[in-house]
Amino acid sequence: MAILDAIGDLLEAYSVTYVHLLVGGLVIYGTTLMLYRLFFSPISHLPGSILSRTSMSYMRVMTVLGKLPDMCEDDYYKYGDIYVVAPDIVTLSNPADCRTVMGSHAFVKDKFYEAFELIDETIFTTKDADFNHMRRRQIGPAFTQGSLQSMEPTIMECGVLAIKKKWDKLIGDYRGSAKINYSLDFSLTTFDVISALGYGQRFHALENNKSKIVNWVVWYNWLAILKAAIPSITEFPLSLISRPLLKSRKEFVDFGNAAAEHRREQIRQGQKVPNDILQALIDGEDPESKAKMTPSQVTAENIGILIGGTDTTSLTMTWTLHYLMLYPECYRKAVEEVRSVFAPDHLIGYSEGRSQLPYVEACIYESMRIRAVSGVILPRVVPPGGATFQGHFIPAGKTIGVNVAGMNHHQSLWKDSKRFMPERFIDNPKLKQQVMTFSTGVRICPGRALAWIEMITIFANLLKDYDFSLPEGALYGPDKTDKSGLPVVMPRTHALTVGPKNPERDCNVIVTKRVL
Repeated sequence: MAILDAIGDLLEAYSVTYVHLLVGGLVIYGTTLMLYRLFFSPISHLPGSILSRTSMSYMRVMTVLGKLPDMCEDDYYKYGDIYVVAPDIVTLSNPADCRTVMGSHAFVKDKFYEAFELIDETIFTTKDADFNHMRRRQIGPAFTQGSLQSMEPTIMECGVLAIKKKWDKLIGDYRGSAKINYSLDFSLTTFDVISALGYGQRFHALENNKSKIVNWVVWYNWLAILKAAIPSITEFPLSLISRPLLKSRKEFVDFGNAAAEHRREQIRQGQKVPNDILQALIDGEDPESKAKMTPSQVTAENIGILIGGTDTTSLTMTWTLHYLMLYPECYRKAVEEVRSVFAPDHLIGYSEGRSQLPYVEACIYESMRIRAVSGVILPRVVPPGGATFQGHFIPAGKTIGVNVAGMNHHQSLWKDSKRFMPERFIDNPKLKQQVMTFSTGVRICPGRALAWIEMITIFANLLKDYDFSLPEGALYGPDKTDKSGLPVVMPRTHALTVGPKNPERDCNVIVTKRVL
């Protein structure tokens, strides 16, 4: 027994020693890594908070909390054109620097985008320049002016006409005015538009206040977000946890495959088919290689278009109406412009709205500038040989984060940058080219023209036909100002896009029919 006790004491002593060594080693490693990142890293001389410079955790926490948009905007005003947002991520806000990065395939997309490749490689997820060129040639015909013009009746039917039908009924039911949640209605409307064009079916999400396809998109986005944080979330055994999301993805993909196959069958039978996004994807052929998309690629791109074309468009309209409610003088100017140009019974189409309503267009541009919804920090990898920005050399392999908010607030371009001022685009129309909501350069959004058709037709007609006012007790209005005297904007949050944090509470207006 004495021998066994001695052996036990010896093992216990050694186990304590090993634990101490392990803990000590971790402390030394962590301290050394922190000192390296603060004082010896190739980017340690750049400004940035201590938390950002020493650990990825701070950025991850801010992302999970939905505070990344606020952080990006605040950091630009605090640190300027170039700063460290995470140990290996340098953020740029200077417009010229951002265009250099986004204007070249040399700065490839960061591995973050791989999380969104849940079906097949797409124009959004690819890092390959040749693939990007080929895919743009394949899907480009879907978004030409001629194609979109033929789709405009569907866009109008599922867009502004559907909104008017719903709002007129509510106003009638409530005897003259109705309380409308515009964030919800804009979201459901854009789902109806894009899904009608992409799947050849009417889902009536706006009419029913819900749709299965909306739920599919929400779950699909969550799966991508989780995969970005935990790359193995779709693999066993973690797939057991993500099973509901994987099941929803399968339903979504199966639906997309079935819609495309149904369209192919219609073609085989010689039936007349609509000129829509689905048909353009099926027909799309690269004129150089003669390659067409596979069925899997058609479904993947179609889902990508639905996801990318709904929230970005609906949230831009949401922020625009919110700002018009905060700045009554801008709202009055927009209303006066529309009603002075078009008769009450005239349905305003895209081309006439875009050409004859410069102030309404400027309001949308200003909303896209001051509250960009598509992207916060667009990550790109520094190519071999490194790159120099603002006199600072950034080694190859580091990540460059293009700060959309920083570029859209950059004080070299935007006077009084926190104030909603549509007039800036009237005084200097060239500023429209500086707004980065649809990205820029070689990876610019291919569907931006479709978004503009939706936004112009919806906004122009709603401002013509309805009067808007804030409900009693609204938390955010023109009279609630910050220390600079500017109206306080409703809080925002971020998942894949930047939207209101509390849309059910903060995105309500009283709508009445225009009195003739």
